[in-house]
Amino acid sequence: MVKSYVDEQNQTVFLCPHCGFQRRFDASPFRNKRKSLAVKCKCGNSTEIEIEFRKQFRKQVELFGTCLIKKTQKRCEMIVKDLSFQGIGIELLHIYKKHMADIDVGDIIEVDFKLDNKKQDPITKRCIVRLKLNNRIGAQFDDENFSKQLGFYLM
Repeated sequence: MVKSYVDEQNQTVFLCPHCGFQRRFDASPFRNKRKSLAVKCKCGNSTEIEIEFRKQFRKQVELFGTCLIKKTQKRCEMIVKDLSFQGIGIELLHIYKKHMADIDVGDIIEVDFKLDNKKQDPITKRCIVRLKLNNRIGAQFDDENFSKQLGFYLM
């Protein structure tokens, strides 16, 4: 699979690995939808590409913590699935999945977890829910305060 990055104008480039043909296209219809698709080139070959909208590296992790849903004040146990400098991907634990109905895109949540580094640095962040898909939540950190511990962890 070939990764294709999206620029500020929501444009990306398909580059055929078979013949070198390039074609620029609008990737905005694929935002918040399936990120991989098969593209058939004019040479007749098909190539699967993954459209990448992220601008920052996302580290895959499995960190346990809690999530406070601000509008209902319900606290749930969660697993942090991925982290970046700007956001987080979480999954509520099985017994708390019923609380997914209480969460909408745009809601504020507060996440609390410890990094799996030597110091087990505690991280508490206020976040805005940007994506809700099945039992996963993607959220953007709301505060401008950069966490040095998180920065070192992601490097």
